[in-house]
Amino acid sequence: MQDYHELSEFWKRSLEEGLREDGWPWDWTARGSVPHRVIRARIVAKSSGIWVGQALASAVARISGANLVTEILPDGSPIGPGAIVARWEGPAHWVLALERPALNLAAFVSGIATQTSELVEIVRSAGLKNPPRVTSTRKTLPGYRDLSIAGVIAGGGHPHRVSLSGGVLIKENHIAAAGGIGGAVRGARAVAPHGLRVEIEVRNLVELQQALDASVDAVLLDNFSPSLVGDAVRAIALHANSRVTVEVSGGISQANISGYVQEGVHVISVGSLTHTVKPLDLSLLVEGA
Repeated sequence: MQDYHELSEFWKRSLEEGLREDGWPWDWTARGSVPHRVIRARIVAKSSGIWVGQALASAVARISGANLVTEILPDGSPIGPGAIVARWEGPAHWVLALERPALNLAAFVSGIATQTSELVEIVRSAGLKNPPRVTSTRKTLPGYRDLSIAGVIAGGGHPHRVSLSGGVLIKENHIAAAGGIGGAVRGARAVAPHGLRVEIEVRNLVELQQALDASVDAVLLDNFSPSLVGDAVRAIALHANSRVTVEVSGGISQANISGYVQEGVHVISVGSLTHTVKPLDLSLLVEGA
């Protein structure tokens, strides 16, 4: 169960930024047409997907000082066109001010959940006894990482590192700067907390062998083809460090992810989950006063 108090803080922060950008205190349209009315409204889905936005209720209440959201679906709910995901009731100026930032955020996060769910289902349908995790990456817009991760989790996926401090991931630029894989691994182990695992990105089978020889805890096979992933998994099985965690990443999408669902692959990370988002289509419709 996600902590909705913490999630509401993420939503509240983003909603407040949306209100600030909109200059909402000087909304002449709302001030003139509905200055003191109480209205009812519903948020309706216009496309199919996975809804995320349960924490909106708390966030909206904290901003407006009123319990505007009277009904709302739980995160992870599958919905179709015409589904009512939430109902609002309260002062018109607050409902109309919060409409656009709330819809933008819910559509964005629900879009992430929807895409994640689709990839997770492809992986599950392969029928492996231990299917790999589908994870996001750090390819998120600054300020929106927490909401993006909430969307991935609601869609059945997992986060990768939520920050640079969340794990040791040695990438090609670290290797180049350190002068090689061995030096990069030794340097990272010398300073990292003992509880963190050391993962290293490799670009070919030669680098894979070097990483295994350095006794890393995990390897990231970067931009490997599915057939080359198979070669890598077989090479790992023959190495003394055969219990290493295997992650694949790079250009993986709904069109090709099935090729990477192989025995011996533990994690499939997909940057497009958060950097190429198709928002869920949502509308807020006023029902009356």
